[in-house]
Amino acid sequence: MKVLIVGAGMQGQVLTWNLGRNDAVTEIVLADYDEARARFVAGQVGNGKAKPIFIDASDPDAIAAAAEGAKLSVNAVIPEFNMAIMRACLKAGTAYLDMASGQTRAKTIDEAFLEQLTLDDDFKKAGLTALLSTGMDPGVTNTFAANGYEDLDVCREIRIKDYSIFESPVPLQVWSQETYYTDCAQPPLLYEDGEFKRVEPFGRREYYKFPEPWGLGPVICHDHEEVSTLPRLLPKKFGDKGLSYVDFKMGMPEEGIDADKAFVETGMASKKPVTLKDGREVRPIDVFVATLPANPPADQLAKLAVSGQITDIGVVAVDCIGEKGGKPASVGYVIVPPDIKWVNERIPGATMVSYGTSTPASIYAEFIVEGRIKNAGVVAPEILDRSVRDAFIAECGRRAMPITRTDLMQVN
Repeated sequence: MKVLIVGAGMQGQVLTWNLGRNDAVTEIVLADYDEARARFVAGQVGNGKAKPIFIDASDPDAIAAAAEGAKLSVNAVIPEFNMAIMRACLKAGTAYLDMASGQTRAKTIDEAFLEQLTLDDDFKKAGLTALLSTGMDPGVTNTFAANGYEDLDVCREIRIKDYSIFESPVPLQVWSQETYYTDCAQPPLLYEDGEFKRVEPFGRREYYKFPEPWGLGPVICHDHEEVSTLPRLLPKKFGDKGLSYVDFKMGMPEEGIDADKAFVETGMASKKPVTLKDGREVRPIDVFVATLPANPPADQLAKLAVSGQITDIGVVAVDCIGEKGGKPASVGYVIVPPDIKWVNERIPGATMVSYGTSTPASIYAEFIVEGRIKNAGVVAPEILDRSVRDAFIAECGRRAMPITRTDLMQVN
């Protein structure tokens, strides 16, 4: 089977490494605006299957041409290009997969997700799958939430937390800084009392007990896809179980949260244009991104990571809270991606974040290629069949992402 990957950055690198090792994938077209980067990744981790090409991700016709004959097209670029790539998939007759709906220049995450849903009928009529939000969060988190919601008789709350510790002696971007900081600046969406509402950025701070070595860590509300999809999709799939609260909270050591909050409050994370003294208009976030130094070359990053000079570890927790058998009950999941040292011993130049995001996406991509996911239309992981979700969880463990599930129920 042929697969098209649009984007050869850190996400595309891990996707290529995973898909190149799958026997069902016989050809990978790795497309990027930076053709030199595509050539590097294809040669480094393509396992002899990857062909690098130039592409402009905003050009549906070019993407459709590259996707000709492919079973699946994987979107590994920023969410700004989601709709163009989805339309290209319809034209080429290929399935579509992305890792996030994401905030765009003109839309919030929620608005972007709803825009993607407008193509549901088109994908259904074409008999094609468009699987959204398949990374770590969203993605793994949606899968956990679906299992917890399904297994409880009543599920009133779903609480999601992502916590990480990152230190580096050199500048290193482990995620799109434009995406991260514009998400930080956006008042987070919250589903509370059965209604969607916006709350204060960096608000609702709490301290959550993560497993060691993280321990008690601060987390704050952050705009994210799960709050858009779970309240809309879970009751339709599994029936109304009283879901009235969904949040997503991001965490890191206190000083990191405070520094990001201070930066956002300067206005430099804004995507709204400002007028300079000479009359030109610029977006502050574009100025910030333009000043960022490039990441170190893959071999240098790998050397720093393997020697322990870069620390990049994370943990994600999902808690579903409700009732079972008429008693208070909860289902909790925790997943721990491998650290940056482990990742770079296998994929030089990748990170914990890129491995933890793109490996789950790779698993779902492989399930589409192998014919294990047959849903037509625009779907998310939480509405896939239970057998698929359970197989996904098992496969995460085989790829060095151990998962712990905790079931608690009052017995008297």
